[in-house]
Amino acid sequence: MPGSLRVETRQRLDGRRAAWDGLVADQPVPSPFLRSWWLEGVAPTDTTFVLVLDGERLVGGLALQELRGTGVRRWTAPGATVLCPDHLDALAAPGHETAVVDALRGWLARPGQRILDLRGVAEDALLPRAVGAGAEQADVAPFQPLPAPPDTYLAGRSANFRRSVRRAERRLASAGIGHHRVPLAELPAAFEAFASLQRGRDGRGPLLAELPTLERALTAGVAAGEARVDVLASASGAVAVSFAFVVANRLSLYQVARSLDGAHDGAGNVLLVAVIEDALTAGCHEVDLLRGAEGYKASFADRSRVVGRLRVAHGAAARAQLAAEDAARRVSARLRSRGP
Repeated sequence: MPGSLRVETRQRLDGRRAAWDGLVADQPVPSPFLRSWWLEGVAPTDTTFVLVLDGERLVGGLALQELRGTGVRRWTAPGATVLCPDHLDALAAPGHETAVVDALRGWLARPGQRILDLRGVAEDALLPRAVGAGAEQADVAPFQPLPAPPDTYLAGRSANFRRSVRRAERRLASAGIGHHRVPLAELPAAFEAFASLQRGRDGRGPLLAELPTLERALTAGVAAGEARVDVLASASGAVAVSFAFVVANRLSLYQVARSLDGAHDGAGNVLLVAVIEDALTAGCHEVDLLRGAEGYKASFADRSRVVGRLRVAHGAAARAQLAAEDAARRVSARLRSRGP
């Protein structure tokens, strides 16, 4: 049984990086957004690591970022909201879950005014137990178990989807367009191709604004062997670009950009299937399409997990601010439902 645990906070993991990543790998759904290279990439100076220690052994932890200028202290997931990290939770070594929850409960309940507003909380997360509040369902994350080789991913999908992908694959190949995984040295060009394919499309401005941050994090992930960038391209340029993660033999499809030229119809699906089948061959047992119930994901996955949002306040002023924010959200939702 765990002994008496202590909590320590620091801004960098330094020598505890490997132990932290080991805890991530032990979680029910190991999230790439909790790996040290992601956290240090998206918020290199602003992440607070709450470490739970049994002696000198790291047995639990929590990564948070403080947003300033919001009235009371507000803790969120590290990185900009538009980066949409998923499957977030407190970390706990197997067998230490209850003790870690108790230790974090004490740290989170210390005197002061603060709001915890965490988007992307994992299904059946530990953190709600530490704050005594449930996470509200905010979205779903479709996923699909992968077969063992020599079975293929596409063999388990619908006949219509298989035919559509293979036809597009042949048509694009006849135009000299093929798939390749981008090596570390060529990542800057792939990021520029991604930006070019996204520019001018509705709603992509916030993501493009965070592209330098995303490039920094993904470059670290590629160097660590846990992120991958793939393109579908010809000699004249890329027609689709994919960003994905492979952590603990789970493939997470994160972002894809594709050409809207009719000659490139199906390029996005062709590229994603190529990434999935590569990962299957490499031993991945699951593909996770992350948050969002977009219609195209139904072609790729049959199952889904809940993704939550945990919002809780500590202190009278913080509770009043959170109540006011909730009231404003309800009014805004009613106005939107009425239409123009």
